[in-house]
Amino acid sequence: MTYKTKLFNSLHLTRDAQAAASENDNALADLMANPEYLRHSSSIIHEALKDGFDVLQLPNGDIVTTGTKIITNTYAWDAKNGKLTKSRAGADKSPAKSRARKAEVVADVEEDVAAE
Repeated sequence: MTYKTKLFNSLHLTRDAQAAASENDNALADLMANPEYLRHSSSIIHEALKDGFDVLQLPNGDIVTTGTKIITNTYAWDAKNGKLTKSRAGADKSPAKSRARKAEVVADVEEDVAAE
């Protein structure tokens, strides 16, 4: 077989494969070309990556994000009872609330130290 024949045979295979593509493949191509899907998916992916999550975009267009949520517990010394007590649980919804609560705890600890 000559080079020219091999080349044209491979081109015919590609053309035939496009014609034989399944409806699912065409639907996926339409989904990936949809500007609304692209905008929403890129937003979700960007936010997940910013938060340190792993992102997997499946061939059907589904997006899977996985990660680890950090939970911080704060314990304060209770001088009356002579033991540590849990004062705050840190599974806060927003970082601003978390920072405000941490500032409150630091202020409380500083007051306790100054009082001693």
